[in-house]
Amino acid sequence: MRCWPKLTILAAILLFSQPVLTGQETRIVDFGADIISVDPAIENGIQRLLGNVRMAHKNLTLTCDSAYLDQTVNRFRGFGRVHIIKADTLQVYSKFIDYDGKAEFAKLEGNVFMDNVRETLKAPRLDYNMKEEIAYYYGGGQIVDSANTIESFWGYYYLKLNDFVFKDGVTLTNPDNTLITDSLRYNSKTEVMAFEGPSEIFSDTNYIACNRGFYDSKNRTSTFSSSVFMQAKQQLLQTDSLIYDQAGNFTEAFRNVVLKDTVENMIIQGEHLFYDETRNSFRVTEDVLYIMTGEKDSLFLHADTLISSREEASQSRRIQAYPHVQFFREDIQGRCDSLDYLVIDSLINLFREPVIWQENNQLTADTLSIRLGPEGIDRMEMRSGGFMITKEDSTFYNQIKGKVIIGYFVNDQLNTVVVTGNGESLFYPKDGEDFIGQNKAVSSTIRIFFADGKIDRISFITSPDSKLTPIKDLGPADLYLGDFKWQEEKRPENREAIRTWK
Repeated sequence: MRCWPKLTILAAILLFSQPVLTGQETRIVDFGADIISVDPAIENGIQRLLGNVRMAHKNLTLTCDSAYLDQTVNRFRGFGRVHIIKADTLQVYSKFIDYDGKAEFAKLEGNVFMDNVRETLKAPRLDYNMKEEIAYYYGGGQIVDSANTIESFWGYYYLKLNDFVFKDGVTLTNPDNTLITDSLRYNSKTEVMAFEGPSEIFSDTNYIACNRGFYDSKNRTSTFSSSVFMQAKQQLLQTDSLIYDQAGNFTEAFRNVVLKDTVENMIIQGEHLFYDETRNSFRVTEDVLYIMTGEKDSLFLHADTLISSREEASQSRRIQAYPHVQFFREDIQGRCDSLDYLVIDSLINLFREPVIWQENNQLTADTLSIRLGPEGIDRMEMRSGGFMITKEDSTFYNQIKGKVIIGYFVNDQLNTVVVTGNGESLFYPKDGEDFIGQNKAVSSTIRIFFADGKIDRISFITSPDSKLTPIKDLGPADLYLGDFKWQEEKRPENREAIRTWK
């Protein structure tokens, strides 16, 4: 190697500092170093630059420890403490650069660090198209901005658009969430991202899994789709698509919604759900199915709308359903216009033309209440216009009317009924399998005892007035008490039938 004297170096710098043009091509027009030499052992025309190397091309300046420069092909290769400044807004650091001035394309390696004021990028290797303002890293990289840190195996950075594309093993973290996904597109200016492939989102209060989604980091809102699963406190939610507003603490789900409460043993299905996380309440509409799971059997309830809210005073959940409410369990079925259920009281209230069927018994009233116990139904109350009908056969029905009717259950079977206030009864005693007549009675208080779901005996407690009429003396008008209405055709036959309102 032959070193040039200082005067020769100065002359070379002045020579190469002049514009050299071939057509419209802009050469590397300015470079300098402590030592510039030409080594015959190296390819002809290539200069070697050592110490405080500086190179300029268009709006780019570069410094490094040493370099090779080939002006014939406009190529610069720099080594050690590479530092690029572009248009005073972008700085890049690395250990090595291979820069093609003709294509304005750079390959950087070794602890690459890019600082674009708004965000920074770290990667072991980076390809940078300076003309198109596109950077590409591979072998692992990290982007950091004011809101997020994003890591992936490889990715693209579109500097003009502030757009990033991340692929393979993508992890995004910020103060609110951690997102793990296969593919992510992110704009650092708007802080809006879109992700694709199996994805998981973790936060202090929620876990979400899906296959596609959007996230607005500034407004803290998200949209998820394709097999969405969300866990929030004791609730588990599955749906086709979901909107989650983390700032407003609400969630909205659409299509094939399934909500499970693991503490209160309930499942709710529907087509649209709105969940208020702050109040721990939700509203479900469109083909609503509520399932109350139990040790023996589950109760299935269908309605147009269902609302579940947390009662602060009682620290219990309240369930409200309306209209077209129908429910089914193997041992009890019913329908009404609206329903209210307070879990802590184990009390279900049915309003507006409620009807309950239990075995061969039908119960109606203006307001009907079911109180649940540890083993199932504990008692049933019919207030104002209570009417109980027990079917004996296709012609004869035992009937009980009263102001208030209370039915007591044992092992989910009707055991005793107490009627108070304007009690009326009409029943058909038997001798073996044959009816012996009709017993019609009026008493302010009546007690009826059941066995195997049928009337076993009746006690008239207060001021009874009864009459036994032979069957042969009964006309069609004598067979029923006033307001008699047998509604067997409306009774749900199974849990699927509750979806059809008759």
